[in-house]
Amino acid sequence: MAASVQAADDNRPIAVIVPAQAGLAPGIHADELGLIFWRKKLYAEHGQALHPVNLHSEHPLRLKFSQWVLHSTPRSQINYWNGLYFHGVQPPYTVQSEEAMIRYVAETDGAVGYIDACHVDERVKPVLWLSSGKVSADAPTIRCDTN
Repeated sequence: MAASVQAADDNRPIAVIVPAQAGLAPGIHADELGLIFWRKKLYAEHGQALHPVNLHSEHPLRLKFSQWVLHSTPRSQINYWNGLYFHGVQPPYTVQSEEAMIRYVAETDGAVGYIDACHVDERVKPVLWLSSGKVSADAPTIRCDTN
């Protein structure tokens, strides 16, 4: 039974989230997502600082997000971040769980994160969707039951 639930979870979309509170939410486009998480785009259109946040490096959603958006794995990104460290560029902040991700994003001006689409609640606003390796602004059909 657990294996079938995990298989169902693997096919669920990932929601890219920003704060639900309008003043805190940055405007982002699908083609900017990778740049934001590589820290190559630091500000939104109106000058708002962007604060990307990752799940911990072993989290299944982090692995999927990294492969689909950054086209690499968290482990292969270590040298990249080590090189930027000496130029004063820090990697995205990291949290340990999806609940921690929701709380951080909801409370942080300019935050951009990601969670399982079935875990979106009123504290955050989904702005992009990752499904089958593609980033889209159009919400996919989401089936959240585990039966």
